[in-house]
Amino acid sequence: MAKKKKRRPCQLPSGHFRKQITLGYDKKTGRRITKSITAKTETEAIIMAADYKRRHGIGCPLKNITVFAAISRYIESREDIIATSTLRGYRRMQHNSLQSIMDIELDELCLYDVQKAASLDVKNKNHSRATIKHALGLLNSSLLLMDIDMHLLKRVTIPAPKAEKPELPRVSDVIAAIKDTEFEIPALLAIWCSLRVSEVRGLQYCDISKDGKHITVRRTKIYMDGQDYVSDRTKTVRSNRTIRLPKYLLELIMAQPHKSDEDFIVDKTYNQVSQNFRRYMKNKDLKMTFHQLRHLFASTANDLGVADVYIQKMGGWASNNILKTIYTHTSHEKEDEFQNIIDGFFLGLINDANGAETHF
Repeated sequence: MAKKKKRRPCQLPSGHFRKQITLGYDKKTGRRITKSITAKTETEAIIMAADYKRRHGIGCPLKNITVFAAISRYIESREDIIATSTLRGYRRMQHNSLQSIMDIELDELCLYDVQKAASLDVKNKNHSRATIKHALGLLNSSLLLMDIDMHLLKRVTIPAPKAEKPELPRVSDVIAAIKDTEFEIPALLAIWCSLRVSEVRGLQYCDISKDGKHITVRRTKIYMDGQDYVSDRTKTVRSNRTIRLPKYLLELIMAQPHKSDEDFIVDKTYNQVSQNFRRYMKNKDLKMTFHQLRHLFASTANDLGVADVYIQKMGGWASNNILKTIYTHTSHEKEDEFQNIIDGFFLGLINDANGAETHF
């Protein structure tokens, strides 16, 4: 069988040379998916095309693909099972973190290279400790997909966390600030029910149970590249959850004008919910972001003596990097007890903000 000739770069009317690379084939049409490389000379176009194929692992044996290509393959393998925002975060890390090792082939990668890459990110002050840890986790998962286990999270040293943490306002001050404002419903969903901003914006009236006692978090509305994307997938598997809806919050939600069960409960843009909240709180002399409302929920619930397992369940946290690893389950009776503690606390603050007596 005659060997297939490699296509040489073609010369464009501009005088430059273009080399096409076959990335694969469309599953539906069978047509080639190509990438064009353009350069001033024919030789330069060939070299650039070869470098691109090597970096992205096109036509290479697994052991010869680069770190960048391995991460690309891992991301592609997860596209249909994780949230869009998580995929976007993976791609951001791939292009911004641990850059000194991205062009190293897997069979040449060693622990020293990874440690040096992490140290460089620290030295250049490009990333926080958490970002470096997430990037190492992504790399470790990508290598595992290629049957390479370097135990990176245990063997790579990253700087110790800073001792100081951002000082959050008192919960009572936050409740008093948001009471009877446009931020009350979204903020209470975050600080009382522990929802992320994308989950707050993704809630619809149909997510409220018929008896009004519970609300189900089953979708997100994410702001990316200047527009909103509604996804029927939350951040993690555990983020899909049903939580108890406090009666006070239910009444606020149902008092809003809405035409159907498909209407969004918080029908506001990302900036209206998140950025405007931060600016509003700053004007109240309270330094706080919308996301930190979830932090305040977790620390408040902990101070109230609520078990970690219930805090984790209510907030939809799946990683022990955020909360302690939990291997036990609470009973429904215990969950009701913990929820009553949380509800009583927040309702008391709301009544205090109203200048009324607390009713449980």
